Amino acid sequence: MSTTFLNIKAKGITKTVAEFSKEDGQSNKEFREFIKEQVIEHRKEGMDVFKSPRPGDDRKNE
Repeated sequence: MSTTFLNIKAKGITKTVAEFSKEDGQSNKEFREFIKEQVIEHRKEGMDVFKSPRPGDDRKNE
């Protein structure tokens, strides 16, 4: 299963603000488009997010 994290970098620490997993039956193209829309929406809200295959530093020990 594919998981993508939306992270922000603040004071040298990467923090995860959202996590999305590919749903059953969802194509790779549909998933990429969904993630792209989520990045745009978060940036409209003032969060300078970037997508990453790994969680932020705040989630590594979970």
